[in-house]
Amino acid sequence: MWKRRSLGLAAVLLLLLLAALPLLGEEVAFAFGRDQWQASDWVLVKSPRWDYYGGWVQQDDHLVNQHPADATPKEMLGKRAGETYTSMVYKHKVSGRTEFSATMLFEDRMAPELVIAGELGADAQGRPEYREHWEIVLYDEGINVWHHEIRDGKPFWRKAAYLKTPFLPGVKYTLEALVEFPAGGKGPQLSVTCDGKRFGCLAPALPEEFMVGVTACEGVNRFYDFKLKTAKINQQEEGK
Repeated sequence: MWKRRSLGLAAVLLLLLLAALPLLGEEVAFAFGRDQWQASDWVLVKSPRWDYYGGWVQQDDHLVNQHPADATPKEMLGKRAGETYTSMVYKHKVSGRTEFSATMLFEDRMAPELVIAGELGADAQGRPEYREHWEIVLYDEGINVWHHEIRDGKPFWRKAAYLKTPFLPGVKYTLEALVEFPAGGKGPQLSVTCDGKRFGCLAPALPEEFMVGVTACEGVNRFYDFKLKTAKINQQEEGK
């Protein structure tokens, strides 16, 4: 009798372990301090909205987006916003349940972001350029989730979700995103957490494989780290 119970318990434990395997996943983490990360692990991507590629300026313990030194904060929120845009994604696609986060701050009003992208395109000069993608934007009045598409050859975007709550300039916040693919035909879901506040939305167009990263825009933004935990990292993407 004891042997039969032991075998039954072992079978249950094995089933539980097998069920948990997809949740164990793979993890990577980057600190963006000087000599603490490799640009080769990332792909710099431009926006289809502007003919500007952007770039990062390395600081001792973080990255800051290139931005026009002669522009006022108001100009960087408006007519010169395109000159502040810098974005990069981790070089490998991921799939399945995926959590990722970055510690960030904005100096004036906006707008450091997390980004989720499907297939990347290229501009006329061959530079990587976003096609359909999602931006999770931190700013002084809350968090917005924007769904970007290309329609009739032109960029189009709409607000997919939002949270209205104040965030302060010059303060480090950790912005977290969770992508899930629940069973039962519910479709992809996106949850966002920051400073103890959480909200979510459905993201039916989100592909099974995607890329994740960070974007700076509409001001001076600083990024200190990036963490990723996912069911699967597609290593076959390397070199593409």
